[in-house]
Amino acid sequence: MSLLSKESDAVLPAGFSDGVEFEETFPEEPAAPAVAPAPVAPPRLTLVRPAPEPEAQLEPTTAPVGDASEALYEEQLERRLRDAEELVTRTIETMRLEEERRLAEWVRERREEEERRLAARATTEDGLARRIEDMLTEWQARFEQRLEQRRLDDERMAERRRASDEERLRAWRTELERALSVRFADPRSADRAPLPDRNGELRTSVRDAISSATSARDVGRILRDVLSEITHTSAFAVALHHTERDDVAYRYRVASEDELGSLLRRDVLDDGPEGAAAHMDGWVRAHRAVRVGARNTTVHTAQLAIRDGEATVGVLTIQTEASAVPDALLSRVSDLVALAARRLADLRASGTFRGA
Repeated sequence: MSLLSKESDAVLPAGFSDGVEFEETFPEEPAAPAVAPAPVAPPRLTLVRPAPEPEAQLEPTTAPVGDASEALYEEQLERRLRDAEELVTRTIETMRLEEERRLAEWVRERREEEERRLAARATTEDGLARRIEDMLTEWQARFEQRLEQRRLDDERMAERRRASDEERLRAWRTELERALSVRFADPRSADRAPLPDRNGELRTSVRDAISSATSARDVGRILRDVLSEITHTSAFAVALHHTERDDVAYRYRVASEDELGSLLRRDVLDDGPEGAAAHMDGWVRAHRAVRVGARNTTVHTAQLAIRDGEATVGVLTIQTEASAVPDALLSRVSDLVALAARRLADLRASGTFRGA
């Protein structure tokens, strides 16, 4: 039994039941501590409340005895609590100081070790940096040498391709001019004389390019490129009609970069399903005078229906300045349109106009 329990037994009368009972336990203090006292756990207080008895069985006690015992108990409790708080405070402060000392020592040792490591690493990295710099210099020189060699190879290849293309273009233009001169010299063959095709190579290449086109725009570009080799035009357009209503679903249009081209880009074309060209066989021609800057000129228009069998897919429009396109050249364009009609019909059915 603890000291507080012995003192309570000497004061409290037998059968005391109106107060609150406490029990305390204290650790034994060391006889002669050599170092700072170790942390001591605060006193553990256990509250024990007696079970309430029926009111009828409670016996009244004298008030003076109960008040004195309660005052003595509270005084002892407060003294014990103050001693415990002081002990805990001293223990915590001692532990904090010891921990700060150990932490400062650890930081100092770590700093010295890191300084030694950095000094050794700096010595090693100096040599490594020089080796890396030498390697980079060598790689850069090799890369520039290979890049220069690649540039020279590309220039030689481009020059060979350009010379080959120019040679083929000169030969084709020579054949074209010879065929045109023959057509105009012989009136009987001027309406449908075939253009030079070098054993069908031109027709085959155009047919393959059109069949591999992935959009109506690509087909329009192919027709534009072939037409530019035949004659000079100021504007060119390929219009595809809607399959369900009387309107233009897509129009690929190109105009020259001069003042007339700027004017023709804003021109309204009659190439819809209700236009005259869509319902006629052969070319539909027209011309009109326009004012371009400070001069007057004449714009000639030629339109042809693009037909896949009996169905009209769209309308091709060609516009030139000053002079109309000769019938011999228009017959060649008709052949190109016939090659492209089936592919344009398929692309219109799938709705592939601009491509990916």
